[in-house]
Amino acid sequence: MGKLIQLVSEDLREKIEEYIVTHKLKAHDKLPSERSLCELFSANRITLREALKHMQNEGCIYTVHGKGNFIAEPKYTEDVRSFISYSSGWESDGYQTRSKVIDFYIIEAPKKVAQALKCRIGTSVYLLKRVRYLNDIPLFLETAYIPIEYCPKLDSFNFNSCSLYSTLEQFYNIKLTHQEHTISITKLEAFEAHLLGMQEGDAAFCIKGITKTSDGTPFEYCVSLNRADKYKMSGRLSSANETA
Repeated sequence: MGKLIQLVSEDLREKIEEYIVTHKLKAHDKLPSERSLCELFSANRITLREALKHMQNEGCIYTVHGKGNFIAEPKYTEDVRSFISYSSGWESDGYQTRSKVIDFYIIEAPKKVAQALKCRIGTSVYLLKRVRYLNDIPLFLETAYIPIEYCPKLDSFNFNSCSLYSTLEQFYNIKLTHQEHTISITKLEAFEAHLLGMQEGDAAFCIKGITKTSDGTPFEYCVSLNRADKYKMSGRLSSANETA
């Protein structure tokens, strides 16, 4: 019975999505009531609520208690195939970006950071924690670790107003060329949720990345918490023998 409900609800969801497109509903437009949708698609209330629940979990719609279901704003989409700085990358797509520095100080590298950067435990590294905004929406909470030996006095720069990668290239002649990412889902702790304007326990992407220079040296280890309700990733996979 459970599998049947799931199959029927997926079919119903496709019909609701088609309805949204056909009627050109935009962000914050209201969907018809549950009763109206049941009548429109000849569906029962249990199946409809299952379909709406999945749409809400994926950020397609949102619910206002006592008022109904509404179309959510489109998510910010990042092409995971590209390697580019946060500021220049999003700004080239027409978004306004800014950052807010939460912490910036020197620590002794703990085991996980040392392993990622291939340095000794206890090596002096910068810890730079920032909230990254798109169009004034707090979207990412990034914590970057960089060995001091590569860029002394980096903490003299104000990364509320300047780009980290541009600073590295302009003042230290360091050009970062590629990244390796590990992506998982996590739940935000209270402090993290507060910084991102969310609720404790809300879902977020946890993206752990190692950024390297052209000679393969691990330069930066970054842990980014990205809001799952506002952000998504896109990419393209191909077989090893496919030609461009």
